[in-house]
Amino acid sequence: MGELYGEYNLMTNEWTDGLGSTLIRNAVADTTNDRKWVVFDAPVDAIWIENMNTVLDDNCTLCLPNGERIKLNPVTMHMLFEVQDLAVASPATVSRCGMVYVPPEELGWMPFVKTWVRQLGRELSNEDVKVELTPETIEFVERLFDRYLPEGLEYVRKNCKEAIPTVDINLVTSTANIFTGMCVPERGVDFTKPAEDLFPMLAKIFAFAFVFGLGGSMNAVHWDAFDEWVRIKFKTQQDECMVKFPPQGLVFDNYMDIQSEILQPWENILPEFKYSAAVPYFELVVPTIDTTRYSFILETLLNVNRSSLFTGGSGVGKSASVVSKLNELGSKKWMQIPINFSAQTPAIDTQYIIESKLEKKRKTRFGAPMGNRIVVFVDDVNMPAKETYSAQPPVELLRQFQDMKGFYDRKKLFWKDIEDTTLCCACAPTGGGRPGAHATLRKALQHPQLPTARR
Repeated sequence: MGELYGEYNLMTNEWTDGLGSTLIRNAVADTTNDRKWVVFDAPVDAIWIENMNTVLDDNCTLCLPNGERIKLNPVTMHMLFEVQDLAVASPATVSRCGMVYVPPEELGWMPFVKTWVRQLGRELSNEDVKVELTPETIEFVERLFDRYLPEGLEYVRKNCKEAIPTVDINLVTSTANIFTGMCVPERGVDFTKPAEDLFPMLAKIFAFAFVFGLGGSMNAVHWDAFDEWVRIKFKTQQDECMVKFPPQGLVFDNYMDIQSEILQPWENILPEFKYSAAVPYFELVVPTIDTTRYSFILETLLNVNRSSLFTGGSGVGKSASVVSKLNELGSKKWMQIPINFSAQTPAIDTQYIIESKLEKKRKTRFGAPMGNRIVVFVDDVNMPAKETYSAQPPVELLRQFQDMKGFYDRKKLFWKDIEDTTLCCACAPTGGGRPGAHATLRKALQHPQLPTARR
């Protein structure tokens, strides 16, 4: 409350402004006829929102604890609250706002796919290579999503369970992110090839992305049935969308080798274990198919700055696999910021840990040191205890960082843009003292789930 509206220091009786009151005061100071919107994107509860009642009614006045009254212009100033639900909102708040419910089935996920594929060429381009997708290639990629995703989503929702629930757009963006990561120029994908050569390879890349985008978050007990369904679905196509998986193992046991343009078993890239007496016993990692598989997925996502959330039961090696891969990437100019959440982790400590490793580039722009990139690895991200009305401040801070690529300075209350920084999280399923991370954070992350022993 004090950080939002301002508070007195009980020791010095000094007044400190809050973020919300500062933003509203700055908007009031702007006397132009331009419309000003103050957006509150957070869980609504019956504490902080009650202080907005005089703002939302005909008074249009924000009353602060120090006696200051900020009069808003009802013509040019508006409040916008973006919330998941109104489970704990009071009738006084609900009656003062106009409600707009956005059902997920109305918009669907196809507009996202169409927007993403049209920006794919620009996203894959770098200083050395400019990638352009022809209209025929764009239409083919859209056809892949339109042909396979609807039935795939229906199958997953009807027949599979997930340790951490997802929504449809979550699985679609996961598939698109893996597809993007597999098509980067460094892997050797050449979009200038003729369609008869390019399209079959893109179909195989999509098949790999489809398997781990839709199936990566499901429990391992469903892998065998999903394997059978995927093989039948991709094999029955009679055009360039057809993909045949290797007969041995499951579809999860193969990766897409861009050089040979075929799906290969993970054993082909399984690194050899080399013992070093200098490495402590508890830091030794023996490579397995699972560690190789999820290390590959992690690197694929990091190459295109996509965040991820690794899930799985206790003891399956989530943290060990991620830390081992991040240590390996350290030689490739990747820096890591490890954070371990507990039930009592405050949001301010989380922000200070992240800021301590950032380098100031401009007045309000921060990021990794020149020539480097940063991975913020948050372990046990679902551990922070929920407040009275179910909010988790550290998780909300990470969600703001994930969605807006920055956060506000705690003292001077200005916005900080953060560059070249990617979020990677790990957690066990909800239960056993873990209250679970908020859905608004989960929807923005990829959800690879490490399996327990299944064979």
